[in-house]
Amino acid sequence: MSRKFLITIVLILFLLPFVSWYYLQSGLKWRKEAQKVMNGTVPFPAGEYIDADGDLLTADSLAYRASIVSFRSCDTSSPDKEDVLMRVYDQFKDTRKINFIVLDSCRGTSNEEVSDRKNWFALSCTSSADLCEDLTGQWPADKAFALVDRHGIIRSYYGIQTDEDKRVLVEHLSLLMPGDRQEKVELKRGSKQ
Repeated sequence: MSRKFLITIVLILFLLPFVSWYYLQSGLKWRKEAQKVMNGTVPFPAGEYIDADGDLLTADSLAYRASIVSFRSCDTSSPDKEDVLMRVYDQFKDTRKINFIVLDSCRGTSNEEVSDRKNWFALSCTSSADLCEDLTGQWPADKAFALVDRHGIIRSYYGIQTDEDKRVLVEHLSLLMPGDRQEKVELKRGSKQ
């Protein structure tokens, strides 16, 4: 046997499976650690809420998408929260697998501002007072966003002070997104006559 053939066999039989196993184990470990952080059990407040654009937000709206929830900042001098929210929206808007729920306790939101955004709910706390009260009672003061899964459970709260916080928010949001449904695979053997 030639030396090249022997090296190729060793790589295929031993090194490639080991590298694949290590890669899969590290991904599994990362996913388990993310699930430990997203261990919330508090349900998103039930009800029907009408946003500034006239769209209705219900439990059914949450059932097919992950949701990111935030309160609009009353302080206009620090637009960090809205910048992060818009970057996340721009990154995920084409998937249509995420709801963006913005609660406005400071000022009204104009329809021109939100009408062109898909799966975007801009709710005024004056018209949705129950929702805002329920959420502010459990919302940590230093966190800007909350993630809600498809079952309507608030999984975790996220800050945006560092780039690492923003990265973790996007990673966890992508884990909560529903997967694509695939067509049922049908095995056909031979031709039926």
